[in-house]
This record gives sequence, C-alpha cells and structure tokens, in this order.
Amino acid sequence: MRKERMDVARSVARPLIELEKLIDAALLKHAEVQVALVEGRAKAKLPLHAGEAGLEQMAAAAARLIEARKATHAAHYDFRDVQDQMGLSRFKASDDRDYGDKGDTPREFMTVDGFPALSVVSEAA
Repeated sequence: MRKERMDVARSVARPLIELEKLIDAALLKHAEVQVALVEGRAKAKLPLHAGEAGLEQMAAAAARLIEARKATHAAHYDFRDVQDQMGLSRFKASDDRDYGDKGDTPREFMTVDGFPALSVVSEAA
C-alpha cells in the first residue's frame, strides 16, 4: 500500500511542479512583452498614450497569471496535507519520496543570520 501511495504522490507532484514552473515562465515572458511594448513605443516615437488600452489588458493578464500562481501554490500546500495524511510526510533530500517540498515551494520560512529566508536559501547559506 505504501508503494502505491508513493506512486500516487509522484504522479501528482511531477505535473504540479511542472505547472508551477510553467506559470513562472509565463510571468517572465509576460514581463518581456511589457518591456518590449514600452521600449517599442519610445523607439517608434509614438505619443505616450499610444497602446495604453493594450497595456491595460496586459496588466489584467499579469494579475490573472499571479492569481493562477497563487491558487496553484495554495493547492500544492493542500496536497501536502493529503501527503501527510497518507503517511508520506517524512523524507530526506536524498530520499526517493521527495515530492517537491525542498524545491521552489518549501513548507515554511526559516531564518539566516536572524533574517527571514526560505528554507532553500537557508540550506544554501
């Protein structure tokens, strides 16, 4: 039963972590587009108000991407609770049961030299 539960946890974790990375990539690409829009307007010597409606739409799109990122991250934490309920909460970084808790989404903030830091930063320090 434990092996089956580990397999289930992995089958959820892999695409979930991939989704989180894709959302971050979308946010980075979105920022590139916004920079290109602002720089392009200046290079084309267009009036300051040129493209404002499009920039407003881009701002709305950014807000939605951030909402998607926030909801996905919240779901990740909810799935960790299920992982704990399944008895799969304890593992070491080298353990084959690493479901993403040590990557971009550590469970809690830690401190480094008295300052708040994510656990991954703490481990690197």
